[in-house]
Amino acid sequence: MKQIKIIAAAIIMLIGLISPAQAAKVGQSCSIIGATSAELVCLAQGKKKIWQKLQTVEGVQKVIELSLKTTTLPKNLKPALKNVRSDKSFWLDQECSVDFEDIKVPECLAGDPNGKKIMVVYGDSHASMWMTSLDQIAKKSGYKIHLFAKLACPLVETTIWSYQLNRPFTECTSWQQLVLPKIQGLKADLLIVTDQWKPAVVDGKKSDFDTPAMWEVEFPKALQRLQSYAKRLVVISNNPSMQQDSVTCASKPRANLALCSAGRSQAGNEKINAIEESATTALGATFIDAVDLACSDYLCPVVIGERFVYFDQWHFTQTYIKWLTPVIAKSLNL
Repeated sequence: MKQIKIIAAAIIMLIGLISPAQAAKVGQSCSIIGATSAELVCLAQGKKKIWQKLQTVEGVQKVIELSLKTTTLPKNLKPALKNVRSDKSFWLDQECSVDFEDIKVPECLAGDPNGKKIMVVYGDSHASMWMTSLDQIAKKSGYKIHLFAKLACPLVETTIWSYQLNRPFTECTSWQQLVLPKIQGLKADLLIVTDQWKPAVVDGKKSDFDTPAMWEVEFPKALQRLQSYAKRLVVISNNPSMQQDSVTCASKPRANLALCSAGRSQAGNEKINAIEESATTALGATFIDAVDLACSDYLCPVVIGERFVYFDQWHFTQTYIKWLTPVIAKSLNL
């Protein structure tokens, strides 16, 4: 009977109907995994009552596992389903995220304006996406951020295929040639890079078959160059890409959230992820696996806790990234 009360407290707490203190009263024996300093999630896990803030990937994983048991939207969903599509990083809608056919290099500063240390954030739209978290971290730790981001332009310095333009993405390599000298000149204390893989180009055409081999050669080359530009290099892997639009799926009448989830092996693109992790660790740089931040060992849900995870098929909501901020900070040792 006591165990049932503990589990009930965990589930009630997860959907946000009562406070952490109230949850603790329902079941006295539970471990507490803190989401932020302001909210906590209670998980039934052993006899000791432990309170701690969410700071580790393991903590995120425990919340994900519990969330997979839920098949309907929580009543206090954050944000409300009607607002999910607009719940995106501020930097995604600014000129800081250079459009597909542009090669301009705008000055995009964030973090602590008086910071003595320099953080450079470089990549595609996912670099802008993570700025929701990185801006908060930089302000607290005294870093001034320089953001360099171009939509759909990955780190590899070879011509890749653009789905949006339906042709070789020459603007990406042209933009890189302008940006990389600027990054080198900043002599950053911390360089954070992230991207999503894009198809190889062979004889002027898209080649999915040749993409892994191209990535295995070109990604390490790009990282080696970037590492020479900063005192410390961190790679945040691409987050999961869902197999369908999350909002559309969750908006269906009597939607079953289990049917909106995606398998980890597909959503996380394990082959490319393994290439990036291997290249990063070979250089002694830090690798943050973003797939672990949104997937269990097998599944990637669209709702974790009471938070909607994706505003489209490819990007985390601002709400979800804010929740992950303590975990990212700990991973960065900041």
